[in-house]
Amino acid sequence: MNLARNIPWPRILAEGAIIVVSILLAFWIDAWWEERQAEASERVVLRTLLDDLTAKRQLLTERNRFVGAIRDSAETLLRISSGAQTTPAEESIDKLIGDVWWVSNDAQWTSAPLESLVASGGLALISNPELVQSLESLRVAIERVKYHSRNDQEFHNRIMTPFMIENADMAQITTSMRQRPGQPEITIALTEYGFGTRRDHGELLARVPFQNLLVAKIERCLDLLEIGHPGVEIHLTSAIGMLEAELDGISTVR
Repeated sequence: MNLARNIPWPRILAEGAIIVVSILLAFWIDAWWEERQAEASERVVLRTLLDDLTAKRQLLTERNRFVGAIRDSAETLLRISSGAQTTPAEESIDKLIGDVWWVSNDAQWTSAPLESLVASGGLALISNPELVQSLESLRVAIERVKYHSRNDQEFHNRIMTPFMIENADMAQITTSMRQRPGQPEITIALTEYGFGTRRDHGELLARVPFQNLLVAKIERCLDLLEIGHPGVEIHLTSAIGMLEAELDGISTVR
């Protein structure tokens, strides 16, 4: 009985309580640190995606102008062919034909950060499932626009270019190219090849095969302008808005 009475129970209980609290505090600190690390990683992922997709939105604006100008030039050539529009000077015809000879580039649409996250499983770092779904939908839309761009490239390489090489003076056409279609701010250095005789390309406009090429080119431009680009724009707008909201939310919490 005397031994039991001599045990310092208050001190033992206090020390035990301190140990339990210390362990719980350590667990809480570890959990808090892991959460902060996860938030930091997520913030880096969100910011990288936002910067890349914002650049893609600017690219979309440029591509709309570029492809729209190619389509406009092809339609102008068809109107001249049908007599619905007055035939311009030969130099203007060369420039219109040169515009139609330009082609889309599907490689510019690839989002390296998004593709890297998907391949590595990094999308799991994003805590908002709706944002993840939005990014997946954007990937599908980008693949669709790349598909239409590749169709345009294949048409350019397999049909348009061989026809032009066979039937047009390509040195003369190239000399007429002073700017990229729809992008007058991008100047192209003129190349003079030294040919003294100019070919009259107006005769091409009366040929059905060339008119068919123009119609086919317009169809490929419309695939991009009416299917590919609008689809990307919808999902880009959604994803960018959600990324901005997530970043604002993380900043507010901190």
